[in-house]
Amino acid sequence: MTYITFALKESKLLSFAVSLTFFSSFGQTFLIALFVPYFLTVFDLTNASFGTLYSAATLISAFLLPYLGQWIDRIPLRTYSMMVGMGLLSAALLMTISWHVSILFLSLVLLRLTGQGLSSHTAQTTMARFFDHQRGKALSISSMGFPLGEAIFPIAIAGLLTLFHWRTTWGMITAMILFILLPLIWFLVRNSNTVEEKDSDRKRETSTKESYKIIFKHPKLLYVLPAILIPPFWATGLFLYQVSYADQMGWTAAIVASAFIAFAATRIAMGLITGPLVDRFTAHKTFPFLLVPMSIALFFGAYFSAAWTAFVYMALLGATFGMAGSVKAALWAEMFGTGMIGTVRSLFSSIMVVSTAASPFLMGWWLDQGITLPTIFLIALITTVISGLLSFRLLFGQNEIVT
Repeated sequence: MTYITFALKESKLLSFAVSLTFFSSFGQTFLIALFVPYFLTVFDLTNASFGTLYSAATLISAFLLPYLGQWIDRIPLRTYSMMVGMGLLSAALLMTISWHVSILFLSLVLLRLTGQGLSSHTAQTTMARFFDHQRGKALSISSMGFPLGEAIFPIAIAGLLTLFHWRTTWGMITAMILFILLPLIWFLVRNSNTVEEKDSDRKRETSTKESYKIIFKHPKLLYVLPAILIPPFWATGLFLYQVSYADQMGWTAAIVASAFIAFAATRIAMGLITGPLVDRFTAHKTFPFLLVPMSIALFFGAYFSAAWTAFVYMALLGATFGMAGSVKAALWAEMFGTGMIGTVRSLFSSIMVVSTAASPFLMGWWLDQGITLPTIFLIALITTVISGLLSFRLLFGQNEIVT
């Protein structure tokens, strides 16, 4: 089944997923970063104090994600997704009226939880659960919302901030969620027979504790987890300090910014390519190649420093992240079945967020100690190659679902 045929046949459920990944941008770091100068001024914060506040909000959302995320396995999708949308609406409204740093902090927690966390979790879990034979394509299409948000919202928000107060801008974001996202969720899910059938057939008797036992006793988990955690861990730290290390590599800020175009382009392209490969060969067969582009990217970063290196490096990183958008959720479904996919995704999303929170501290400490960026690239390369080699264990043995 081609992408176009598949998209037309399942247009409502796919549009639902793309809407959630697109609007998850309101809880992503790249968008919140646009408002940081205003937060520092209004709430009398330093960069260090806001960074601590933001890290704390991210960690709290990570700890809440496994509990709240597993409920998608237990209640109807329409009800669950509307609750997520209402949570994102509440976060934006709190930001609009925030008069004290405590309200700012609460808003950040909700933005990170419902935006970055639960919105993308709901979209990807839905695709993994409801499309058994076209799962790869469904995940690829739903992931398109992420780069679309990265391309549209920064420009739009930056333009609004030149014309309006930052609180007014958040008021407009609140209105978008209220009048666009929530009606879309209600309309697109309500008339989906597939969703209703899957909801009625769902197994509800497995407790969260029993689910965790099933997850952690899977014989292939240790071969998968390092490869899952490595890309966001290194990318978080490297992206955060990209301006600091640009001079070391002979890159300018303009080159680094332009290289992100290559990152977005290959992320989209590889995501669309990987989807059909997952459908044809299974996630077990495609996942071991996830870290190959990233390994090559880090090799170039460690041993080359010309301006063109930045574009090659970012393009190859984008390829790994594009593959991950399709293959990770599909792999969870193959390993654990679709009945508890929400519990699985929320658990490992939480673990991933905690690991990424440690990356900026480690990277910043290394840079303060005078460790050069090529050396950091080399360390990242070694850990990435080892994690990639471990994941090739998936190519051997049965693709069993542990129950």
